[in-house]
Amino acid sequence: MQRVIGLDIGSYSVKAVEIVNTFKSYEIANFYENTIPQIDEVPPDAVIPASMEQLFKENELAADRIITAMPGQYISSRILSFNFSDVKKIETAIYAEIEDIVPFNLDEMIIDHQILGEVGGKTIALVAMTRKNFLKSFLEHLQRLEIDPKLIDIDSLSFYNLAPYICGNTEKVTAVVDIGHEKTSVCIVNHGILRMFRSINLGGKYITEFLARDMEVDFNQAQLFKHRVSQVFCEDDQGKSLSEEDYAIAERITLAANTLVKELGRTLYAFKTSDEQAVSTIYLSGGTSRTRCLDRYLEDQLELEVKMNRLDETELKISPHLHDHMAIMPQSVSIGMRAVTAVKRHTQINLRRGEFAFVQDYESVLKYTSNVFKLMALALIVLCVSYGVKYFFYDQQIDRIKDRYQKELVTAFPDLKKKYRNKSVTFERLQRDAKKKFSGSLQSMTTSADNFLRLNTTSGSLLVLKAISEKLPKNLQLNVTLYQFNANNRGGGRLTLKGETNGYDAVAKTLENLKQVQVLSEVKEKSSQAKPGTDGKIIEFTFQANYEG
Repeated sequence: MQRVIGLDIGSYSVKAVEIVNTFKSYEIANFYENTIPQIDEVPPDAVIPASMEQLFKENELAADRIITAMPGQYISSRILSFNFSDVKKIETAIYAEIEDIVPFNLDEMIIDHQILGEVGGKTIALVAMTRKNFLKSFLEHLQRLEIDPKLIDIDSLSFYNLAPYICGNTEKVTAVVDIGHEKTSVCIVNHGILRMFRSINLGGKYITEFLARDMEVDFNQAQLFKHRVSQVFCEDDQGKSLSEEDYAIAERITLAANTLVKELGRTLYAFKTSDEQAVSTIYLSGGTSRTRCLDRYLEDQLELEVKMNRLDETELKISPHLHDHMAIMPQSVSIGMRAVTAVKRHTQINLRRGEFAFVQDYESVLKYTSNVFKLMALALIVLCVSYGVKYFFYDQQIDRIKDRYQKELVTAFPDLKKKYRNKSVTFERLQRDAKKKFSGSLQSMTTSADNFLRLNTTSGSLLVLKAISEKLPKNLQLNVTLYQFNANNRGGGRLTLKGETNGYDAVAKTLENLKQVQVLSEVKEKSSQAKPGTDGKIIEFTFQANYEG
């Protein structure tokens, strides 16, 4: 049996779910929350760790694995599409792609990615990144409390772990929207595949601040007003049963909520524009979602179906005594389910990579490092010995090459034999004599080459080369390293084309253009891979095709 803690570090409270995971099953067994006090002149970075410590101590929390998530506002992400599905090619292409769009040195970033699936014949991949100093600060706050999470997800992205239970694999486009204290998380899924996630920097705190400004009261008083009334107006409920004072408060809450709705609407519109599909259903959660009539207000304003995100009505295995916490549990549940989910589609991003990777046994790591250094020292000694031996043999080989060069030159031009007899001749002298001798026969060779070209202008090899040159785009970066044409007795032939280009997309475009060359048939890619020593920036490829004549 394994106990997993899904830790949600919010700005209003710290929440944790305890998941008991056995060999065949699991249960979301407990839920804990500790509100973070708002103390004037004390920064949140000092208060939040104390709240976490109190949460763990008061509830005697202990776990085999702790999983948490970084706030989405510290994360940059892209969803990229590729014309190929090879995992290694995609990994190479991702790093080449983000190198041009990230305004930071990639050495300062933590980068992870996952392949989401196939949409419209293209492979869709998610790449997520954060600055190393952000992750370092985040981990330092946890390690002060001796909390060492094995895995760090992204808060808004983690809702993808719940999508199979909440949204299913329907043909509709659905969105999980969690309205918290300082931010609203949005996760959009289509046919079970993640298509967008985003953090909107608006939440329940904005509504409280709006009330405080509009009613000219302090933040704490506005908070009390908001929690007492906790209602927005919708078409079905205009607050006629409220007192005059509460009506005025509800009216201002509605005005403040309208700003959040507009920003949410912009996000949904941006998705519709990029994906050419509209979200049909929203599953709503978060502390602010408990505001009365908010779901119906969203339906009125956004003109789409809005449902409350009731985890207890899904196939998730939740202890019955937790049903009263359904509105505020989804974020922590989505984080914790990363450790136990058996569904095929879920987030695979883990920001604990490289120098921040989770290490349980530091002694074994130090021992391993010591062994590595010993091997490196041994390798250095072997390398030095090898260098000395190679220097001796290479010196001998150079002398043999010079003798061979001189012998071949004398064989080609016997009149030089007397000139070199009993003399030590340098490479430079041999080069000058060879140049002088070969230049004398250059004219005859040039004439022979011209005759060859004249006689072969109608050859199949040249016709194919001409057709390929006319079909390939002028702006395509392509370096041909081999053009081999083997003619047959029927007037046709077999073409082998090898080359180098700057990415797998360029390889795909080249192959697509070759297939449009009318004189060629059975055009296919034999191989393609990154050229060694180029960090994946140059791709080597081999194509083959038939020429019927």
